[in-house]
Amino acid sequence: MCHIGNGVSVNAVKDGCSYDTSMGMTPLEGLVMGTRAGDHDPAIDLYIMGKEGKSPKEMDSVLNKKSGLIGITGRFVDRRDIEEAANKGDERCQLAIEIESYRLKKYIGAYAAAVGGVDAVVFTAGVGEMSALIRAKALDGLEFMGIKYDKAKNELSRTRYAETDITAAGSKAKVFVIPTDEERVFIEDVVATVSKTYDVHTNFTYRFQLPEYRNPHREEEFEMQCEDGDKELRKIVAKVPKQKVAAK
Repeated sequence: MCHIGNGVSVNAVKDGCSYDTSMGMTPLEGLVMGTRAGDHDPAIDLYIMGKEGKSPKEMDSVLNKKSGLIGITGRFVDRRDIEEAANKGDERCQLAIEIESYRLKKYIGAYAAAVGGVDAVVFTAGVGEMSALIRAKALDGLEFMGIKYDKAKNELSRTRYAETDITAAGSKAKVFVIPTDEERVFIEDVVATVSKTYDVHTNFTYRFQLPEYRNPHREEEFEMQCEDGDKELRKIVAKVPKQKVAAK
């Protein structure tokens, strides 16, 4: 699962449980983010501290607030701004896109090895949901792993109101774009905790995990988006698999 927003992480899921995640003790480990450096040689930090006379606190601020995409581009965090500038020839913005997507691809490959193969790749959060370019660059070249995405479907998939399936024909792994809804998770956690029905996450079932779950507000917003010009979106909405009924 690739959560790509201002903060970025990849989570490997095996048998329904988190197996590994790109973040470490802090969010600084892992992928290039809006303002965080992500994985890099720690000797660089020591070199800069010695060369520039920076204290540990100052270096911490550089790594967390002045690095990542803002450090590479020199001015942007928002991927929409970065993509627009890259299209106009800004080489630092072009480099930022290449670095971010390359790091995503590395983690997808590494986690595929860790869990023994891939059933599905999921993109979520603001950039994961809305940037066809970042998704494409992260997936290009992974066909040898059985991961193939449909380019037309990928370009079409830009919505926060429905799960979409951008898998190409013949792909061994599914590729989904699923909107993040962290607030709903918070709400259900609080309600379950107050009502004393919460259990460890491996035993607890959220309402949105149920096949019959519907979100009327989100469905209404999706229909409005389709009617406003994105009618083709309906064709790539992910289908919920039918549940197998156990034989009596």
